[in-house]
Amino acid sequence: MKRLSFRILTSFILLFLFTAGLRVKANVAPVSTDGTVSFTVQTVTNGATYSPKNVLAIWVKDSQGVFVISRKVMAANRKQHLVKWVASSGNNVVNATTGATLPNHQTHTISWDCRDVNGNLVPDGNYEIWVEFTERNSNNGGAVGPSTKVAFTKGLDVVSLTPPDETNFKNIQLTYTPVGVGYDEKVDVALRFQAFPNPFSDKLNVSFELPQRDFMNISVYDINGKRLTELVNEVLPQGNNTFSWSGTTGGGVKLNPGVYFLRVVYNGKMFMQKIVRTN
Repeated sequence: MKRLSFRILTSFILLFLFTAGLRVKANVAPVSTDGTVSFTVQTVTNGATYSPKNVLAIWVKDSQGVFVISRKVMAANRKQHLVKWVASSGNNVVNATTGATLPNHQTHTISWDCRDVNGNLVPDGNYEIWVEFTERNSNNGGAVGPSTKVAFTKGLDVVSLTPPDETNFKNIQLTYTPVGVGYDEKVDVALRFQAFPNPFSDKLNVSFELPQRDFMNISVYDINGKRLTELVNEVLPQGNNTFSWSGTTGGGVKLNPGVYFLRVVYNGKMFMQKIVRTN
């Protein structure tokens, strides 16, 4: 009964914090509904110079065309050839999944927690998920690579979009789910999710079991809902998965003792777990 009561109380507190967002003073701050965006796209070669090798970027812009955050940049030292992404982001890869040039075209899945590069929840409104890839030296006389965008409205309502296939982008899917709708504590149990020891001092271990190979996102937030670091944002293998976290931000800064939250996004659902750092 004690564990159940704790879960109910924790869930209530978490839902309040993450759905309230920046709605502290309605006449001062714009409404900012917390939520999660899941985006999937399959790229298709355009037969350029180095095909099928390609570099790729997926990023977010607001309705004014202002860069918000990068979510995936696979280019290593060839980022300059992602001409549109560079012009938009200024090479900003904070909190993005990064890696080397891709050997082949593939399906890409990313998750976005509706926060900017500083970890702050963004206001409700219209946003765009952009994708660009190139198979040539696009900033050195070559043509700019293919790109596309998917626009959606972030707010209190669920959004589910399946845009038509394009020549170089297929099987596109975008889902935006407000926290109040997507929160499901039962996912915690189904995945046998554990974070231990809790409280922790120098290292937190995380383990869970996936019924099949699938995408998962795990991030850390403070008590005000600000994202501090992203631990996982990728497709993981079926079965047991384990990793450890040293209690630092994405920039390597050690977090102060206190209460934090793990936010786990899996299979269109989300749950949160309270963790405590002691020193």
